[in-house]
Amino acid sequence: MVATVALIGAASACGGGEPQPRSLATTEPPEFPAVVEPPKARDVSPTVRKVVDVRTVQLSDGQEIKVKGLAAPDECWSDAATTFAQTMLLDKPVDTTPAGSLRLADGTDYAVIAVELGMVRSETTDDPVLQEAEKTASAKHLGRWGPPCTQPATRAPAPAPPVRTTAPKPITGCSVAYRVTNTWPGGFRTDVTIGNTGNTEINGWTLKWTFANGQTVSEMWNATPKQTGGDVFATAVSYNQVIRPGETLLMGFTGGSGNTNTDPRAFTLNGHTCTLA
Repeated sequence: MVATVALIGAASACGGGEPQPRSLATTEPPEFPAVVEPPKARDVSPTVRKVVDVRTVQLSDGQEIKVKGLAAPDECWSDAATTFAQTMLLDKPVDTTPAGSLRLADGTDYAVIAVELGMVRSETTDDPVLQEAEKTASAKHLGRWGPPCTQPATRAPAPAPPVRTTAPKPITGCSVAYRVTNTWPGGFRTDVTIGNTGNTEINGWTLKWTFANGQTVSEMWNATPKQTGGDVFATAVSYNQVIRPGETLLMGFTGGSGNTNTDPRAFTLNGHTCTLA
């Protein structure tokens, strides 16, 4: 094809005719691909690297956070409150807010839980949620609202003369109130209140129940969890071994569930059947 065009051009030149201008094909400018923005790195929540006390933590990104709304821990409950904070936060992912709040992975406000369980007082009077949480803890005598923080310092009474009495027969009794406080797709949060309805103190305890729908416990506070199949065992931690007659104790947990999340209806405490409250 190239040779034929060359011959025709040559023949025209020899015949004396005017050389014909060659047609130049119009070339479109090359199309360049649109600039594609590189994908942005996903935000990853920092984890709690160190718990200084119930309201002060150090994060994996180097920040030290003093949680807004929480007062300094009371000396009478400081160790227990720090243990609680370590259980709830240490090595767990958390989100911080510009206002100074600290939120757990499920979105729960850590300050509200800490005050509601009696671990620490509220520092502010203009937060109705924290004020209500403090009223709840005070009414139930939880944490720093109960012994030993609320026991007045008294002199040792003079020994009373011995009185011959017949000791009452010890009665062991318990009640359990199981209440789901929050749900989301695939999970839920629950408060469990244990009551001593007997006439003798409970010193060391394990609460047992059975899930019917394959639920699983992921995080537990004020107790140490163990789960085998559907059976769940919640055991006292160092600071809440004793439940005195007439007193209650609040613990709780977050868990995973499917479409059905039936509340357990049977509980035992140290092997004794509890009534439902």
